[in-house]
Amino acid sequence: MADPNPMETAPLDPSLPGVRLLQSWIREQLAISVDVIGSERIEGRLIWQDPEFLAVERSPATRPTLISRRQISVIRALG
Repeated sequence: MADPNPMETAPLDPSLPGVRLLQSWIREQLAISVDVIGSERIEGRLIWQDPEFLAVERSPATRPTLISRRQISVIRALG
């Protein structure tokens, strides 16, 4: 049996409480703060998530910032 591809990610599991909480924050359009390892804190509105990234809209006039889930240390709701 071959080793699984390390570049493949597991699908987003909606049964996990963290995934459900982030989905509720997306529906509520809640502002969040994300601490990124080795980088700045990113604040904005969470607009979508997938198994690899979170998309945060820092201001309505800009394109979203993609944050790798592997680089996140803390996610906080600001509202």
